[in-house]
Amino acid sequence: MFTKKRIITALILILVVGGGYYYFSQRDTTVAVETETVKRGDVSETVSVTGELVPEEYADVSFASAGTIDAVMVKIGDSVTEGDAIASLDRTVLYSQLKEARLAARVAEQNEKLLRRGRTNYTPEELSAKKLLSEQARESVRTIEAQMKENVLSSPMSGQVSRFDTRVGEVVTLGKVIARVVKPGSFFLESRVPESDIAKVSLGMKARITFDALTNDEVFPGEVVSIDPAATVVQDVVSYKVKFRLAHNDERLREGMTGNIDVETAKREGVLWVPYRALSKVNGQSYAEVKRGPATFEKVVVTTGLEGDEGTIEVKSGLKEGDEVTIGATQKK
Repeated sequence: MFTKKRIITALILILVVGGGYYYFSQRDTTVAVETETVKRGDVSETVSVTGELVPEEYADVSFASAGTIDAVMVKIGDSVTEGDAIASLDRTVLYSQLKEARLAARVAEQNEKLLRRGRTNYTPEELSAKKLLSEQARESVRTIEAQMKENVLSSPMSGQVSRFDTRVGEVVTLGKVIARVVKPGSFFLESRVPESDIAKVSLGMKARITFDALTNDEVFPGEVVSIDPAATVVQDVVSYKVKFRLAHNDERLREGMTGNIDVETAKREGVLWVPYRALSKVNGQSYAEVKRGPATFEKVVVTTGLEGDEGTIEVKSGLKEGDEVTIGATQKK
């Protein structure tokens, strides 16, 4: 009886072990290897930043005296020519003063005429005093007329009103900027380049620029024209101010528009390249696994060059055009 039980137990063990072996032997344990072909082409390195349009030629205008705004003649977006009135201050008091000054000047002129005709019995001292009063009266008229003119704010240049900051009834102080007039289409793009990229950017580099306000199909060529030597630190982020000049003017561009700037900082033409993830690095040396057969791979040393955009990298040696290199492996289940 005991022997029979041992036989049954042994048979069960055989079935379990045999079934497990069969199950696992039938599983597909093939390693799926993804590969990429080594290609020849261009590898470019690009620094991408955003910038704001600032006018290249502009004039900020303000009154030469304080006063109350009594009229505005323009609004933002209006075109003006040099000398056009922009706004004016209340001149009620000046009108009254000018009226009195002109009356005094006329009286002084009449007295002066009488003096010249010799129809008075004034002493030399009195004659001198009358002449002085006459000149003072004329000077007073000229002064008030100049003040009247200053109370009308005129555009110092032809252009477009990009800023206008006042309204009728507002009391403005001496020197407060009321408006800005810019030359249409004459702008810089001012951007901030992070310290990690600033060493790649240099004067004269070309840029491709698009604007949020326009379509992405409209690309404006530009050029780096200035790089601030001093850094700006905002919330522990270090950056440098870089200016770009647009190659062409466009009347649709407005001060303050946001531009998207791509600066091509380096380019290698007609070189071998692979995806960056096809390489592994050990102790500073780059390696790639090259497919040599259906399931055969060889690990080779690779010398690299420029690391480009979109995860590409230049290959200087170790691979040839058409080689298949692995870019990842997964175990099938």
